[in-house]
Amino acid sequence: MEIKNITKFEWIRRWAGSFSFLSCSHWAKQYKEPMKRDLGVWYDHPLFIHRKGAVTFYLTKEDFEKAGKFFVEKTKQDEQFAISWLDVMKKNTDDIMSVMKKLKGKIPTREEYDEFNHYFEKHIAPQNVMKKTVDFMPPEMLSKLIDKFKEARIYSEPVYSESERFFRELANTIGKKEGYNGDYLTCLSQDELEDYIDNKKLPSEDVLKQRFEASAILYENGEVKIVVGKDVDLIEQNLMNKENENEVKGVVAFNGKVQGVCRIVWDPLNPGEFNEGDVLVTGMTRPEFVPLMEKSSAIVTDVGGILCHAAIVSREMKKPCIIGTKIATKIFKSGDKLEVDAINGIVRKV
Repeated sequence: MEIKNITKFEWIRRWAGSFSFLSCSHWAKQYKEPMKRDLGVWYDHPLFIHRKGAVTFYLTKEDFEKAGKFFVEKTKQDEQFAISWLDVMKKNTDDIMSVMKKLKGKIPTREEYDEFNHYFEKHIAPQNVMKKTVDFMPPEMLSKLIDKFKEARIYSEPVYSESERFFRELANTIGKKEGYNGDYLTCLSQDELEDYIDNKKLPSEDVLKQRFEASAILYENGEVKIVVGKDVDLIEQNLMNKENENEVKGVVAFNGKVQGVCRIVWDPLNPGEFNEGDVLVTGMTRPEFVPLMEKSSAIVTDVGGILCHAAIVSREMKKPCIIGTKIATKIFKSGDKLEVDAINGIVRKV
């Protein structure tokens, strides 16, 4: 897809957070091929924007709605459709966590990598059934099944944190052996990682550094397409729509109204300054964010649905939370004083 063609689609920002280019290059294929094979529905244009280990993932509105409605129709016909996929996901969670534990701290052989990738790829179908179905369920069905979806979500939550840790530790291990910067090696593509495992060949460090600074991944027509540098800025400009520079709107996950200092956090393990009562603003949360969520007075995310981690945890903590603002991390900056109106779903500078 050429940059100018980005504007032909209406895009939805589905998630954002501290993830590597390497993870996304695996997912770029998975959102198309395994989903097509296992579910009969897929995404034609998965798009990832990566900057220094932080990623934002976009789907076209057409792909997003097609999948969500497909899953709901299947569940209406037979509730076991959704329930069986939730069971598959929990079983696969056990399998992939076990495999990653065995590979910790080592460079896998091709056989070991293929075993990991088998379970990693297998996770994408049930994970999408779990996350997309609830966004389109009618209220009666949602009320009946929400507990099963929530239980599966919590059970499988560690997979993506641990797989990201696996890829980053692998990059550092390879870096120490080959004399490369480990951060830059998180910007290998899946094909390049496999080539290293097979043949011990790596792209130049300059190529990887470019990707680390700014890159985009699009899987289209059976091919992973990579964009770097200023072209990434152009893509983001086409995706962004800043209607108001001082406030954003989102979905209330837990009610309340507070004021506090904004802290933008992408990597919860390296959050920078974060004080008691600050407002946590991030792409999305994962279990690693819990200590920051406990210190915060409110939680604001760019993305998320009713079963996202931020929504579940904020309800448990009884902290004001607004999810799905789309652009809070772009509009605000650390140090801004914010009012989080988690009654009307508005976050504004004060």
